[in-house]
Amino acid sequence: MLKKILLALLVVISVQASSLYLNKIHSYDLQMKYANESEMLKIFHSLQNIYIKSIINNDNNLKEETLKRLIKSSKLLHFNASNYEKELAKFTDVLVKTPTVKRIKKKPKKAKRLKLDAISVNSKYIKLTFNSTINKNKLRIFTLRGKKYYRKIFDFIAFLSIKPKIKKPISLQDVKIAQYNKKTMRLVLQTKKAKRYYLKYSKNVLYINFNKPKKVAKAKTYPSYAYNSFNPKNKIIVLDPGHGGKDSGAIGYKRRYEKRAVLAIALKCAKALRKKGYKVYLTRTRDVFIQLRKRTDYANAKHADLFISIHANAAPRKSKYLISKGLEIFFLSPARSKRSKNVAALENRSDMRSMDYYSKNTFLNFMNREKIIQSDKMALDIQQGVLKSLRRKYRVVDGGVREAPFWVLVGAQMPAILIETGYITNPTEGTRLFNFQYQELFAKGVVDGVDNYFLKN
Repeated sequence: MLKKILLALLVVISVQASSLYLNKIHSYDLQMKYANESEMLKIFHSLQNIYIKSIINNDNNLKEETLKRLIKSSKLLHFNASNYEKELAKFTDVLVKTPTVKRIKKKPKKAKRLKLDAISVNSKYIKLTFNSTINKNKLRIFTLRGKKYYRKIFDFIAFLSIKPKIKKPISLQDVKIAQYNKKTMRLVLQTKKAKRYYLKYSKNVLYINFNKPKKVAKAKTYPSYAYNSFNPKNKIIVLDPGHGGKDSGAIGYKRRYEKRAVLAIALKCAKALRKKGYKVYLTRTRDVFIQLRKRTDYANAKHADLFISIHANAAPRKSKYLISKGLEIFFLSPARSKRSKNVAALENRSDMRSMDYYSKNTFLNFMNREKIIQSDKMALDIQQGVLKSLRRKYRVVDGGVREAPFWVLVGAQMPAILIETGYITNPTEGTRLFNFQYQELFAKGVVDGVDNYFLKN
């Protein structure tokens, strides 16, 4: 009884909450007519929060109404509303019930009885043409040996519908074909010595070759994406050298700063990408501090196709300086490991105010599954490209592709990744990061990875 009362209370509470939210979003309709940009942004974030609650409460009516307002407010703010429009389209499709159609069971057609329509013999092969498809299941082969002969018997589950006239080739002593019984048609090939035959099935035709067919060189096969084409001139890439200005980033081997290494690498990557034809922008081209929020805002304003943030990793303490090494790439997702969280915390610490802003107001972008999948694909392609390029000259540890909550990636409306180019605290890697040749190879690998990503997607 108590359980029933509690359940009823929960239903009443959820209904009341739903009606409150519906009243709230209806009030926004009037506010949006007269709201300035700042007020419109507040309405937009409130709608996002209501949308999250509609998902949690599985309230389809509230979800549909909120999506309509999110699309309207996004367009008024000149935001990209395509994700909300897609979600609304999927949502409305689910609500439409498709009429059920009764299927009439058809009686299975009787399989055609296999019949031999024609036979031809020449010095190279015997060609048997049937009225329908011939395969291994309809054929049994065995051998009879005598003192002066060797017979190869071919029994077909078929019917002989013709009176064949066969001229035996020189390579055979005799060729006979006849209806052995009601179900079986028999072909006999006789030679003086043991002989091997080679069968080739081609729909309703069977070739029995006397000699082994010559192997035809197979054409090279390529992945389907190799035939795709794209124009780099139509692709916009934003590169983001991490840290800068008052934020030096990690301080590594011989007191070298992360902000300087990543800027040099980013400039090399920009040059290589532009040479290939891509349109490239950088969030900074000199030693200045830029808030995390403004970095993705810049990429969104440029309508970028890809956002690549470049950083250098650092070991947490001196005892791990030598053992911590490797190239890693991260994409935005709730972190699954303590290690990923620690790496993200190191990069996030420079701008906590920005992190608070995004944790409250861009949860939807953070959980955008489609963008997470595309970011993962881009990360894998760039990781492969960079490793292949660098390993021509250097021994590089593959740190893998991982998920982590890097706040510099939150809010990006395109696939976005963060590259940890190496450990600046490791003497070997820390020195390489400032090496001109290493930077050039790194940039080439990034270009190869970006090319492969666009070819595949």
